[in-house]
Amino acid sequence: MSKLANLDFYNKEIENIQQQLIDKLDNLVVGLGRVSDTELMQIAKQIDFFAEMETLGFTKLMNRVGKTFDDEIARVFAELSKRELGQVSAASIDALRELKNFEMTYLTNGVRQYSDQLKTAMLRGIITGESNIQIMNNINTTFGVGTYISSSETSFLINDAFSRFSNASRAKAYEQFPEVKFKYVGIDDPKTNREVCRRALKEPPLTREEIDALGYVDFTNRGGYNCRHDWVRV
Repeated sequence: MSKLANLDFYNKEIENIQQQLIDKLDNLVVGLGRVSDTELMQIAKQIDFFAEMETLGFTKLMNRVGKTFDDEIARVFAELSKRELGQVSAASIDALRELKNFEMTYLTNGVRQYSDQLKTAMLRGIITGESNIQIMNNINTTFGVGTYISSSETSFLINDAFSRFSNASRAKAYEQFPEVKFKYVGIDDPKTNREVCRRALKEPPLTREEIDALGYVDFTNRGGYNCRHDWVRV
């Protein structure tokens, strides 16, 4: 069972924002290279690359991410019958929304840290007398598209976090219905699947308690990092 379109749109858009920011640095580096060290430090205090990324679309992107998490909560709870839904407390949904906020704070903090490190690298190059070309080459190599916030590892982490959030939402939705059974579904490829996933795919429908008692997989984390499988209601 696929997860919406997960957060692939985030990974693509953050690359675009990252490239736009770096494209703007060329002229800035040239200008800053002409001022004194004292003036440079005064100007540096006013430079805020994170704010610039917000202007370039990061704020709008995070709004879209938030909606994606909210939609996932709604999608999971839509699996419940009207009778079951009436038994779910508002506190359960509120807890998931708070979890969503933590996930979004994690994303935002990562981008903020990236912008601070980029600023430091630029200033370091200027202060140590590197040429404009050297500074920009170093920036593109170390902070360009495909690094930090747009690296393949970060992309995997983000999508994995979303999958775990989805399963956490399902666990919360069915918390009061221990009799409901779930089946492990997804790609059945003996060459690429983990051994634990191959075993879980052969399991009959199980309750949440039975799933967690298996020992080698669990309900929220499934087969582990970047797992391509899900527990779905039978």
